[in-house]
Amino acid sequence: MNNRFLSAEMVIESLRDNGYVNTAYAVAELIDNSLQAKATRVEIGFIEDQKQSMNNSKRTAYTVSEISIWDNGVGMDPDTLRTSMQFGGGNHRHDKQGMGKFGMGLPNSSISQCKRVEVWSWQNEGKAFYTYLDVNEMKEGKLEAVPEPVEKPISEKYMRAFFSNKMPESGTLIIWSNLDRLSWKTGQSIYRHCENLIGRMYRNFISTDNIKIESRTYRKAGSDLLDVWSSDSFKANDPMYLQKQTTLPGLPGSYKNEAFFELIDKEVLSIEYRAEDGSTKRDDVTITTSMIKKNIADRILKDVPINSKLGGTEWGKHCKKNIGISIMRANRELVLRDLFLTSALREAKGRFIGIEVAFPPTLDSVFGVTNNKQDAVLLVPYELGVLSTQAGFDSEQEYLRDLDENGDSLRQVLKVTSAIKKQVTALTKSLLTIKVDGKAVKGGEVVETETTSELAASNATKGAVTREEHGHITDTVSEELKKSDIVSHLIKEGVSSKEDAEEKAERLILTGNRFLIENVARDSEAFFDVSTSKGLTLVLFNTNHVFFQKLVSKLGEEELEVMQTTIAGFARVMNETTDDKRLKYLNSIRREWGIVISEFLDDSSDEDSDDF
Repeated sequence: MNNRFLSAEMVIESLRDNGYVNTAYAVAELIDNSLQAKATRVEIGFIEDQKQSMNNSKRTAYTVSEISIWDNGVGMDPDTLRTSMQFGGGNHRHDKQGMGKFGMGLPNSSISQCKRVEVWSWQNEGKAFYTYLDVNEMKEGKLEAVPEPVEKPISEKYMRAFFSNKMPESGTLIIWSNLDRLSWKTGQSIYRHCENLIGRMYRNFISTDNIKIESRTYRKAGSDLLDVWSSDSFKANDPMYLQKQTTLPGLPGSYKNEAFFELIDKEVLSIEYRAEDGSTKRDDVTITTSMIKKNIADRILKDVPINSKLGGTEWGKHCKKNIGISIMRANRELVLRDLFLTSALREAKGRFIGIEVAFPPTLDSVFGVTNNKQDAVLLVPYELGVLSTQAGFDSEQEYLRDLDENGDSLRQVLKVTSAIKKQVTALTKSLLTIKVDGKAVKGGEVVETETTSELAASNATKGAVTREEHGHITDTVSEELKKSDIVSHLIKEGVSSKEDAEEKAERLILTGNRFLIENVARDSEAFFDVSTSKGLTLVLFNTNHVFFQKLVSKLGEEELEVMQTTIAGFARVMNETTDDKRLKYLNSIRREWGIVISEFLDDSSDEDSDDF
């Protein structure tokens, strides 16, 4: 009878489910090890086998059967090699600046993707030592310890393909086989999904030519030969857009060799942490901010089609992939987090700012760095008022004093998150000086456009004459827009200050748009209001309504435009209604709709509250 406390099979399966988001993050763990070993070249190889054709298809299909990672780092002696294959082993735990520390990277990342991992490592042009792990053997109890490394030459097929029969003076080769958990199946597919992530994670290493991280896809030719099918080098993907020659498309005109963004601020915070010996020490957290250069934004918009936006250009689309706060540890990105940005900022200009928070491994416990180095779970925005109330304190200051007196590391985290919020606020204000919308031309003058939804609704209204011919009546087409009328209307509805209303009125008159869509807090049961006056239709989303808070405020840019255009369509139906009874009916529907939505969403949130 087996009376072991733990089942080997269950333990191994639990270790395999160790939280790597996908294959790209698992591969990144091995790149960490290579860079820690001072490698200047790292190659990730995807070895494809011909897949058996289905349904007599003439097309030859290939799928990845092995993944190789090799580097020209310092290599490992037999003892170090064996330790590196242990869960929780590794010899970088006391390295205060390096990426390694947890001793889980090589075995954890490997078995998260495959059932067998083999490793060769060599030093000073010496012989390669070899060991392995095999999930099936571990489950069956055949493999209870890491096999002692033995001298074993690297297979000829790998020697020819990877090294042209001449290995680096030192280095390490890892082979994953029996792949059963890959996120993607072909070499090119894995590369495409890894390209932006790895380029961003290791941007500070590969931004110069000193370190190269490459991807190659091999296809087996015959029984043991490998032919290179494709080859790519990872390029830096910089969310701060301060580096040059990255994955960002080349900038136009004379800006070709410039950085896209400019440095705005660099703030250094001294943070306390408890060392392993129990003493209190300090280390620095650096918060760096950047923003798109106004002259480059203007130059790009100069060439875009009428009514286009900066976000729709190839540069704007590239920035959309990099929205958020880049959290950096030991010069390598852990995660790109957008929680510190307001929903409005994420939807509008958030892509045109950069924020980076960098810290050393000494602060891992303060910020809750996970052992797979994918996140700093404690570095998130906190509401100080909520925290102090939940903890039972009468004021925020009293709560902070208590954290200080007890040496609670949360106090250090709050210093950083507070600084991040202040930087976000400052950038938001600075962005007001940057034009990201395209252009419209009226009377030979170039002017800014309204949102896509406002433009679509206005164009449809201008075409309402055609609808009149089919029985629809509207009196909003022929009326001339006047600045004084628009300003009065906006102020009356509580949308804008006088100065802001005058600016919006001038823009509406120049563009000829007859729809304006705004967000405003209303004491109303409806989730949107419609107000029409002298040719202008004002659509107001009620920010106090649960529909706005749970859906509209969380929509992305494209989805928000669809939502706004849909509601603008309802407003247009109301505009074309001259029958008072029918208009009252539509207004009744609008209010009743808002009431029912509130009841549905409030009920669902109450029922589901225990799930969170």
